[in-house]
Amino acid sequence: MTSTDVYENYRAAGRISREALEIGADAIKEGVRYREIVERVEHHIHESGASLAFPVNIAVNNVAAHFTPSVHDDLAFKRGDVVKLDVGAHVDGYIGDNAKTVEVGTTRHAKLMEAAEQALGAAIRTVRAGVTVGEIGRVIEDQIRKYGFEPIRNLQGHSLEQYRLHAGLSIPNFHTKNNTKLKSGQVIAIEPFVTDGEGYVTDAGLSNIYRVAKKSVMTRQLYNAFRNLPFAESWMYRLYGEETYRKLSFLMKRRMITPYFKLVEVKGGMVAQAEHTVYVTDDGCEILTLTE
Repeated sequence: MTSTDVYENYRAAGRISREALEIGADAIKEGVRYREIVERVEHHIHESGASLAFPVNIAVNNVAAHFTPSVHDDLAFKRGDVVKLDVGAHVDGYIGDNAKTVEVGTTRHAKLMEAAEQALGAAIRTVRAGVTVGEIGRVIEDQIRKYGFEPIRNLQGHSLEQYRLHAGLSIPNFHTKNNTKLKSGQVIAIEPFVTDGEGYVTDAGLSNIYRVAKKSVMTRQLYNAFRNLPFAESWMYRLYGEETYRKLSFLMKRRMITPYFKLVEVKGGMVAQAEHTVYVTDDGCEILTLTE
């Protein structure tokens, strides 16, 4: 595959993931079930000829990330909920990853959401080959603090590669002394997380999201279906039906698959998120997660 093919796959994945994100975000209303949003997002991605890069993340209020509803969940949105919707699609393993925050029926947390969007915009304007990730983090933190909020320090953006959602490079949401420089041609996801809490998240139970930890005969079907990418319990259910829960227990006990844990703000603070995937160039970047 040529570099042009790779670039076009990233662009297609980015466009489809943004379309799916907007479809899901527009449908978030009081009384709507989480699973309905997941199904709408997944349907658009599949109908557009792409695949899910990771389970549709629906993180509400003080939950910052890493939650998707299970097959049997009946969770529904409530008035005042602050909903982070994080969506990713891939084309031949090349990923578009993006997120936005929706407040259900109220505007109480509009400034929190604005801080996340403004921090993302400022970071994108900073990106170019040669800039350090520490500088990007400084710009993000400065914008967030202008609004009187805290960046979440232990959640970060990341580089992307084929079938690798987190490909080794982290993009901090606060100022660090990391002098690693961006390179032209890199693809990175920038995702400020903003809170009115302390600025850290901690594990808080299973998220219904997993990944293959060890390739073996017992995990071959899962690996062939999802490669190195995270997958949802509901996706396993399509493969195994009611046997899913027995297989999950069996594979986790043997450390063949690894669960992701729901991440919540340590002081119960409200959390907002904004995210785009960008392609780094010598004089700036191209936002890949935009609709045409």
